[in-house]
This record gives sequence, C-alpha cells and structure tokens, in this order.
Amino acid sequence: MTPDDYRARYFALKREAEEVASRLPVGRQVQNPEIISPDLTLGEETIPAGWYWTARLMRGQSLRLINTEATAGVSALIWSAQDTSERYNAGDTVKVQWTARLTRGRLLLSDMGRVLASITEDRCGWHDSILGGSTRAGDARKFGEDPQRRNSHENFVLAAGKLGLGPRDVGPCITFFAPVVTDAEGRFEWKDGVLKPGDYVDLRAEMDIIVTLSNCPHPLSPGRRWAAKPVRAILWRSPEAECDDLCRVATQEAVRAFENTDAVAVRA
Repeated sequence: MTPDDYRARYFALKREAEEVASRLPVGRQVQNPEIISPDLTLGEETIPAGWYWTARLMRGQSLRLINTEATAGVSALIWSAQDTSERYNAGDTVKVQWTARLTRGRLLLSDMGRVLASITEDRCGWHDSILGGSTRAGDARKFGEDPQRRNSHENFVLAAGKLGLGPRDVGPCITFFAPVVTDAEGRFEWKDGVLKPGDYVDLRAEMDIIVTLSNCPHPLSPGRRWAAKPVRAILWRSPEAECDDLCRVATQEAVRAFENTDAVAVRA
C-alpha cells in the first residue's frame, strides 16, 4: 500500500467510528462542583514555576489542575500504580479516539489499551497531545544555554528517580493549557489569547495511578521560559461514575477500553 492508500484507509475507519458513535447513547455527564469543598478535598499543592509535583490517586479520586494565572502549559505523565511499566501512551490516546483534541469526555489511555484517567471537566479546552513538553535542547535553541533553566523532560526524570524509575520510564507527555493548532500547511503554531486565569481541568483516575506534573511552559509558548506562573493541584473525592457515564460510553473505543480496565482494576 502507498502512503495515500494508508491515509484513505485511516479516514475510512475514522468515518466508520464516527457513524457508530452517532448511534450510541450520549451518556450522562458527571456534574463536578465548581468549587471543591473542604470535606471533598484530600490534598492541595501550589506548584511553583519551573518545578514538578507527584501524587498518587486511587481509582475514583480526581485531580483538579487550576491555571490560576494563565501560565502557558503544564505537562503531565501518568503511570499505573500497580505496575509502573504500564504508562500513558500519547500515540494510542490520539489514535484510538480519532482526535488530538482531548477535552471533557475523552480518555488518557495506557500502552495496554486501558484507561488511566478520564477528563470529566474542562474549562480551558486547549491541551496539546502531540508535541510533548519542554527539553534542555529545545530551550537552548530558543533562548540560549542556561544551566539554571528548568524543563519538563528533566523534571520528569527527577520525579521518576524518586519513584524508583529511570529515564526509560519517561515517555511522551500531554501538556494542559497549551493552545497548539495547525496552519493551512500543517505546521504547528501557538494560538494566542485563549488562556484565561482560573481555567481548570479535572482528571478522574480509572485505576490506581501516579501522576507527575511539570510546571514548565510549552515549547511553542511565547515569551521567556521564566514567565511561567504557579498553578494549583487539588486531590479530591469525585462523584461516583455510573455505567452510563459520558466518558465510558461516548464511543465504541471507549467502551472497549473500559472493559479492559475494569477487568483488571476491579480485580485489584
């Protein structure tokens, strides 16, 4: 098959998936509280600009990431707490769901075809699932060498080391609050003017997971790297997901992913 043949096959499969999804029940959207009350809060942290933070979530708990000052991107990696060799897979997350636009109702999938977390609320709507986080080499090309400048890749390696993991356990990440779009020629570019102070995203753990956040702006973000601002992370007890939950039934791919997840997570 030629590249054009593969491209045509991809779009044919995508159309088929969209047609099936249009016939599925819409599902019930979980109503997350706009303000998390103290009785639901399990922990809270302010992540300074340039630094990282790691937390463990049990199945059914949620993480709210609040972009209090409209900083330009916060990167995240996720591992299964039961077996850290299972981790977030950016390629499968995009491919299986037929979209790179990850927002409310979408899933963050592992390399084992299971659901690590669901996006149950999204007050931003702009997250990058393709380009990944900042690196020392990328920062050097953009700003020049600076040994004091922090970046997401090195933050993730440091976090992994504290978890008993190594550089090989650090893969492609998702970056929240990163409005990356493509132009008419397919080149990536930053969309200005869409990030707002107070935007937040809620991630509900669908298995026991370990999450690491790196508060270093996206590689395409404008301005200097040290212009990053602090962000808040809140661990909280989220509403119980019903069988008709939007994240579980929105697509046939989601249904299969949750079947794979429930078979392991319930048993654990």
